[in-house]
Amino acid sequence: MMDDDEDGDTIIADDLSIDGNENSTTNNEITSAEAAERRYAKQRYRSWMSMLIISTFVCSVLIASVKFFAPGRFYSEEDTTTTYDIFGSGDNGMGDSANQRRLEDALDYLVTKEVSDVITLLPNNTMSPQYMAAIWISSIDQHRINIPKADGTSSKDEYPFLQRYSLAVLFLSTGGMSWIYRLNFLSGTHECAWFTVFRSDDLPPDQGYAMGAWCDKNPGTLTERDQDDNLWESAIVTDIHLLPNNNAVGRLPSELRHLRYLKTLRIYEQAFIVGEIPSGYGDLRNLQILDLEANQLGGPIPSSFKFLNKMTLLNLRRNRLTGISADAINQMDKLAALALDSNMIPGKLPEFNLPNLYGLTLSDNAFTGQIPISMAGLSNLEMLALDHNKLTGSLDILEGMTHLTHVYLDNNKWDHEINNGFFAEHDNITHLDMSNCSIRGIVPDHFFKFPKLEVLDLSRNLLEGDLPGPAIASTNDTTTKLQYLSLHSNNITGPIPQGISKLKSLKHLDLSVNKMIGSINEELGELKGLEYLFLGNNDFSAGKLPAWLQNLTNLEELSLKNNNLSGEIPEWIGELTRLVLLDLGENFLNGTLPDSMGDLTKLWILILNSNNLRGSIPSSFRQLEYLETLLIDDNSFKGNTAPVCEGRGMDRITHFVSDCASNSSVSATAVSGSIGGWEDPVLAEIECECCTLCCLDEDITCNDDEWIAHHEGHWQSGYERVYWDFEENGIVSEVTDAYDTLAQAWGLP
Repeated sequence: MMDDDEDGDTIIADDLSIDGNENSTTNNEITSAEAAERRYAKQRYRSWMSMLIISTFVCSVLIASVKFFAPGRFYSEEDTTTTYDIFGSGDNGMGDSANQRRLEDALDYLVTKEVSDVITLLPNNTMSPQYMAAIWISSIDQHRINIPKADGTSSKDEYPFLQRYSLAVLFLSTGGMSWIYRLNFLSGTHECAWFTVFRSDDLPPDQGYAMGAWCDKNPGTLTERDQDDNLWESAIVTDIHLLPNNNAVGRLPSELRHLRYLKTLRIYEQAFIVGEIPSGYGDLRNLQILDLEANQLGGPIPSSFKFLNKMTLLNLRRNRLTGISADAINQMDKLAALALDSNMIPGKLPEFNLPNLYGLTLSDNAFTGQIPISMAGLSNLEMLALDHNKLTGSLDILEGMTHLTHVYLDNNKWDHEINNGFFAEHDNITHLDMSNCSIRGIVPDHFFKFPKLEVLDLSRNLLEGDLPGPAIASTNDTTTKLQYLSLHSNNITGPIPQGISKLKSLKHLDLSVNKMIGSINEELGELKGLEYLFLGNNDFSAGKLPAWLQNLTNLEELSLKNNNLSGEIPEWIGELTRLVLLDLGENFLNGTLPDSMGDLTKLWILILNSNNLRGSIPSSFRQLEYLETLLIDDNSFKGNTAPVCEGRGMDRITHFVSDCASNSSVSATAVSGSIGGWEDPVLAEIECECCTLCCLDEDITCNDDEWIAHHEGHWQSGYERVYWDFEENGIVSEVTDAYDTLAQAWGLP
């Protein structure tokens, strides 16, 4: 984040005679054949250089380049747009012969010092990003930076040249000319000003988010006198933060390894950045933050990263990485956050020895085996995400890690039984997700006593026994923070415990698909903040639809499927106007549909199948314009479905299942009368012009598509999963990322 009124000096290099000859890190051995090829390439380069540089070929290249690099648009801090020609007029104030000499000197330096791969600088490879950057910086750039000599006689010019050249290569290697925002790259200004400040309503008017490249202090605060005094010439770029989703295309250039004062490198959420992470990035010894999230990077994490011992945040999540060296990562002894989730890394969990690590995410890879004993040594760890792997074994190693606040272990195959001693000392727990991981045992009492617990998901396991009623009843209803409680798809028995109304912060409660008995506890009506209530597929002695439901006006999803409900659907159902899903299927409801259901104008999913409902579809259903799924089969409706079909206009409802008459628009082959060889049209009870599936009356096998009415719902996005990030000032902060439990259950991306 940049402050427009921030005062302070731009970082100035203490020693302007940087020669660029520090030892660099190279982990890839060069075979003799490769070395021979490089020597041969250098010979070809030297033999062709003089002839081709002096010839008119260079002129034609320049002309072609100017045509190739069309004028760009610069979006300024004031959100106005001014046009500048990246290549200007093609004249930097020097004659053609002088430009040719500068280009020759630039190429000679780049090849001799091995700044770039020599093959990319051959005159027959003029469209490579490296060659085009050399042309631009030597012959077109209005800044007229000094070109260093290959013999080292002008060492003070080397780092300024390397810095500008490397950033130009970054721009050209990632399709900079197609970026949505050019971020002032390749402008005539100093590269410390190659950024754009984006305004945001969540910041004061004099502040914004800078995207691009800059020095330690905002170069936009330098006065005109400062710039006249040529302070730019010694300014060192310390931060690169490319705008996400900016249409960058290509590969990460190895040339960035020369920016050895770089502290932050963030190139993330660029869907078309491919290839491997260059091993030369191990030369960036001052790097503290490396964020390459959500690209298409593959291959292993370079072993040269062992030299990045100032690193505090390494975020490589959501790529296609296939390997990791624990030895390399363990050299980053200052590392506080390591995010490698959503890659393709196989094998056993790495044995990390990182005493300062606060956050570790290894989710959604191909890890197998057990948690290594070394994990217990991560004594400061607060967030641990191991979900969506193929991990097995015990969880006992985590018992001593009492600093843990966010623990995601779901979707594995742990061999573990939990009891009232499990995680008993973890009072700092905020999120605990152990869903779908084959755990056995009971729901521990103390889980409901954790003062900071907000999310508890133990769904899709083998848990048994009653819910801990006394523990819930003793909860302090003024301090409890539990918002998300999901226990569905277990073998939990007994009633909904008394005292559940103490959980005042609950927004999401899912007890469905268990073996719970008794009446549906009316205390639930006191949980006014509930947005998601799923109680279906239990053995409740429910009776009529509970009247206290009308108090839960914040409900967005309600499922009481298969709960022995009887009686009529009451008129007050229309007061739950926020509902997007209502599932009352597979009960004993009777009577007609109330007109007030038409007031549920946000409904996407309405499930009423397998009841004893009768009458016609209310005309008020024309108001349900967002309805995507409607199941009314296995009832006794009469008439037609015109209110539903007309309510959607030209948009056909996605899933509409009914007991259809033969004169509806659905063909006889779509009618479930083909069972047992029956192929004649069947006279059913209702005409449906827009049904997607027609069923025979009382054919309960017709609608067997469980995915249509899955008990986990379709709308509720679950809870917000926490990840770690670093602000520009280096302070650890929590950020959230939508975590869709339903998408996981369905195997969706």
